[in-house]
Amino acid sequence: MMAASPCLRKICTLRGHEDRVWHVAWRPSSRPILASTGADLTIRLWGIDPKKPDWHLLEEVDTSDHHGRTLRALAWDPNGVKLAVASFDASISVWRTVEQQGILKLECITVLSGHENEVKSAAFSSSDKFFASCSRDRSIWVYDAEDTDEYECVALLQSHSQDVKAVKWHPQQDVLFSCSYDDTIKVWGPDGDDWCCKETLEGHESTVWSLSFDSKGSHFVTCSDDRTLRIWAPTGTLPADFSPAENAGSVQSTQARNVKQSSLKRSAFELVKAISLRPLFRGDLVPATAPEAPAPVAPMANGGSQEAPKPRQTRRACRSAPEDACCSWSCVTVLRDFHPRPVYSADWSPRSDVLASACGDDRIRVFQAEDESLLNWECVANELAHKGDVNCVAWGPQTQSGLSLLASAGDDGAVVLWEFG
Repeated sequence: MMAASPCLRKICTLRGHEDRVWHVAWRPSSRPILASTGADLTIRLWGIDPKKPDWHLLEEVDTSDHHGRTLRALAWDPNGVKLAVASFDASISVWRTVEQQGILKLECITVLSGHENEVKSAAFSSSDKFFASCSRDRSIWVYDAEDTDEYECVALLQSHSQDVKAVKWHPQQDVLFSCSYDDTIKVWGPDGDDWCCKETLEGHESTVWSLSFDSKGSHFVTCSDDRTLRIWAPTGTLPADFSPAENAGSVQSTQARNVKQSSLKRSAFELVKAISLRPLFRGDLVPATAPEAPAPVAPMANGGSQEAPKPRQTRRACRSAPEDACCSWSCVTVLRDFHPRPVYSADWSPRSDVLASACGDDRIRVFQAEDESLLNWECVANELAHKGDVNCVAWGPQTQSGLSLLASAGDDGAVVLWEFG
């Protein structure tokens, strides 16, 4: 018998935020706990327990004493003890979890300042030695976070030419990755007593919003305003003549090109109006590009024509982390024409080769690798998730029945929980 196809099922909608929810992050712990934050200046912890098996609010923290503007992103330390919160007020607060009579609480231990503009993302390294933040001011700050609540900045990194959208540490090494409004991904590592940019990765045609590693750090995925997902691998694991595999969905690329080209014909008034209606801090309109060459056409027996099928690529993917993650990385797979609007978040499942994406069309999608090459992917779920842009997706722990939890956050102020398997 053939194995049943995996499915994505909505569990519940968690309500309470009074404005857009920007980010969700699962706490590393045996007990499933989800943190959420957004424009209402609150941090909320959600969970379940034996006495209350349904998902419910565990803790709500009003951060208005520490922050004056939108809370943009969350990051747990590897032990689930500290929670960092990045804000548009150019600061980051760090909170410690404490148990009080079985009730989980958050206590602010420090507020870090220094960035000149909105802080967009923050991240703890897997070793817990370092902490990083990035900002609209084009800079990345790296802090010494080992065994201290006094975070000392050890490096100020300024290689991106535009707004830095997200930072992420390699899951096994103290190597930092960042993505930006300048359409690039950069790799950062120690250089003697300082840090420097080791590699700049190009390929996306517009803003790169986020990135996520597989569990071993052998590959990572990026998502972009150009409506694509890209899978990356160390260049040294690829043959010299390798070219990225193209996975095409059902969204018509010609329609996307027409939208881009029509933007050139808009009046100045229409452009100003379009920009004003876009969600806050989303980035610019996708620039127009020249039409792509049509796909080869093969004749049909009845005299018609159809696109010639592309040969299926394969390779033996190296699934161990590179010896030094500061190495060169190359795009191995492009997933295009699955999303009709920008992709704001992508997350790689920690248990399998499954990706989740959050799109500006109010939907989430799940992609599953068809084979071990990681060149061929199938969209196995496409669900309407929110009444507005989906800002974040995050894979969580497994349920008791062995299914994977997935959380999404949207402009509608809701957090939605899903199970997949």
